[in-house]
Order: sequence, then C-alpha cells, then structure tokens
Amino acid sequence: MKNLIIGILATLVLAGCSTDKGTDVPQATVEEQEVLFSVVGQTFYNEFIPCTGGDDYSREAAEEMVAEWRAAGLPGDILGAWGYEPASENNQFPNGWWELQWTTKEAADAGWQQWAASEAAQAWSTKYQSVMTCDEANRVSWDFHFARDPYGFGELGESGEFFAAYAPCNLNEGKTMADVDGAVAQYNGWLDGLDASTVDFYAYGIYASNAGSDDSVDLFFGNFHSTPEAMQAGNEAWMATGGDAKAALESAMTCNNPELHNAKLLYDPSNPDFS
Repeated sequence: MKNLIIGILATLVLAGCSTDKGTDVPQATVEEQEVLFSVVGQTFYNEFIPCTGGDDYSREAAEEMVAEWRAAGLPGDILGAWGYEPASENNQFPNGWWELQWTTKEAADAGWQQWAASEAAQAWSTKYQSVMTCDEANRVSWDFHFARDPYGFGELGESGEFFAAYAPCNLNEGKTMADVDGAVAQYNGWLDGLDASTVDFYAYGIYASNAGSDDSVDLFFGNFHSTPEAMQAGNEAWMATGGDAKAALESAMTCNNPELHNAKLLYDPSNPDFS
C-alpha cells in the first residue's frame, strides 16, 4: 500500500498558500465552479502528479493530512481532486497519482506559484514528507472533458470510492480528434441503449494531449466504474454488443491495455466538506 497517491496532496499543498500581494488570481465562487463542472464538453486543465507513500504512510496519517487541508481552505480555481493507487501489477507506472482539475493552465500556474512562495505550505510539506512524497516537477497535464453526463448512470457512492481504467490511445493514420468525436457520439448512443437500472455508476472522460502531456500518447480514455467487477461486466457487454460504435472507435484510434487504479474523490466544489 506504500505506492499510493492521495489526490489531496497538491490541494493540501496549495491550500496553505498565501496570495502574493502582486498577484491577482481570479477566485471563482462555488456556484460558478458548479456550473463549470456540470457542463458536458467544457474543457478543463487536469494535472497528474506521481506520488509514493513514505515510511510513515497509513490511512490514519492520510486522514490527518486531509483534515489539515480542509481546515486551511482551497484556491478558488481548483475544480476537483482525485487520488489513485495502482490496482494491477501490469500497470506501466508502479507509483500512484493525484489529479487536480483547474479552469485553465494559467490558473494552475498561479496556484503553483503561490505554493512555491508560501512558508506555511512548505512547512506542511515538511511535516508530511515521511507520509508521502510527490514529484511535482514531473507532473503532466491534459485537456479534459466529459463527453457525456458523468451522473447519467447515477451518483458516485457516499464513500467517493470508484475504480478507474485509463487506456492510452493514439490516433490511427489519417484520423483526427474530429473522428474520435464522431465515434464517441456513437458510443454515447450505445450507452443510451443500456438498461440504466443495471448500472449503479459509470462515467467516462477524454484526456487529450496538450503541450504538457506525454507526447507518446494522443489521448487517454478514462473509464470510471463503481468496482472492478462492474468494470468487467461493462467490458463484457461492450465486447458482445458494441457493434457499430465499437467499430467506429477502433477505426479512429488504437488503445493499449489500461492503467488500473483504485480511486477516490477527494474534493468536489459542490460539496466542499466531503471527506
């Protein structure tokens, strides 16, 4: 369990930051954040930071970190945080990750600048360095959007826990993101034909490459299920009945085996006290 990422780390780090007097960082209200978060197709700037649990890692220690983060507050432009721990020995990366969602790259850069200048945040980082260390210098970014209502198959459970599968994909020769969009529209049609009462939770999102991404991958297709068993059942249904939608996606891009993670929602601007 040491190779763990808790998505609150950067938010914890950034929460302790004091705003520099010479920096004007727009602060979105919770209402504005809710609108941004709920708009299907809205593009966000999402960062992934590799992290590893330290000698003193425990769930109790992590909860203490969360408590201090919540007491400190959050910069207004963070729209969400999630944590991921590896759930397969076949993952390409053995470390865990935390993910932060921002409105824009500029908002992310401003937040990290606040962190670098904050003595309080640095003291917090030192206090918990034996619990977890993160390589913020090697964080990667993606342009993220939901192509379908993430709550179309119901709300995430009260625990905030879910199972995530991130498939690295590359466009096939001659194909563009417009082809992916067309195939995704067919995928949404297939999803609409499912019996929603048989799916307790499912959402997906597309992480498109940008200047801060891994340049060997054009996009990540993120699938989010309630449990590994639910993911397996969904995959079996897709293989058996995907039909034209499956053919369209395979024509547009080629995807490799997904990175599998146990995951948890750690910050939701519409419910800031969630823990």
